[in-house]
Amino acid sequence: MCRRMIRYGLGVMLAGWLLPVAGLRAQAPAWSVEPARFQVSMSLTGIVEQSGRQLGATGDLLAAFVGDELRGVAGPVTVGGDALFFLTVYADADGETVTFRFYEAATGLIHAVAETQVFETNAVRGLVSSPLVWTAGAASGPGWQVDPAAFAGSMTVTGTFALEGQPPGSGALVAAFAGEEVRGVAGPVDVGGTPLFFLTIYADAPGETLTFRVYDPARDRIYEVLETLVFETNGVVGSVSSPLVWRVDTATDVDGEVVPSSFRLEAPYPNPFSTTTRISYVLEAPSPVRLTVYDLLGREVVRLAEGLQPAGPHAVVLDGTGLPDGLYLIRLDAGGRVQTRAVTRRH
Repeated sequence: MCRRMIRYGLGVMLAGWLLPVAGLRAQAPAWSVEPARFQVSMSLTGIVEQSGRQLGATGDLLAAFVGDELRGVAGPVTVGGDALFFLTVYADADGETVTFRFYEAATGLIHAVAETQVFETNAVRGLVSSPLVWTAGAASGPGWQVDPAAFAGSMTVTGTFALEGQPPGSGALVAAFAGEEVRGVAGPVDVGGTPLFFLTIYADAPGETLTFRVYDPARDRIYEVLETLVFETNGVVGSVSSPLVWRVDTATDVDGEVVPSSFRLEAPYPNPFSTTTRISYVLEAPSPVRLTVYDLLGREVVRLAEGLQPAGPHAVVLDGTGLPDGLYLIRLDAGGRVQTRAVTRRH
């Protein structure tokens, strides 16, 4: 495979035009374990390999599980020329099968690990001089990839999305397509608490229509995105301070399967917000809609939507320019049904 092949394409972006932004890191999973909950433990020392190369960069994590319960987690420690993982695994009794997962910080992806262990109280397996070897498999997800060397031009997009009111987590992906050909893919990077996707899109000539899809690892689903762009060589869309917001169509996935939906007003995202916040809602059936923002005195601040709208997902952006800091209420009236959400404006 070409050495310039980009999988889950953050590397080029972080090495290039994002250098002014310090401390960018892919979002790590919230893996933590409480040793006091368990009666006994065992110790494992090993390295992680994938396709013959050793893994273990700063921020990577190796975690032990029994079923879906986390039983231990460790980061790499450099000893000599090896990145070793000193992993303590906790349990209450012998005989449980321990499985492993590997988090790769550079991509934000979680890889399955081929090897397993049977728990044994106070066991010590692997040494610095003779470590265990954990073999990281392919990352979960759709396997999107693109070869930059195959194209003459590129453009960059900085964006984010929310799925049913929740920000994307570790392992989420955004991909750009021209027809069914992948033209760019990126995972999330945590910038000041906001997950952003720094997406390089490749093409040979301006004018191609680009569509987008997102992968949600929690549901193991791929969803269409409502926005499209036209490719422009060296174009720049979105920024860290004002990212493009992709609206995810949660009514239908890419296989055409209908995903159950109901009337709902999603939590605004981000919340609190300083400049803009995205407000999403879903209609079960075509309905007359009124989406209004009120202050705490009940005064109407702005009407964001009004009129007949079709069934399915919708989204609008609330521009906070000129709004005083404080708490506001967002009210959705549609077909005789009402839902309300709170949002905070904060500089």
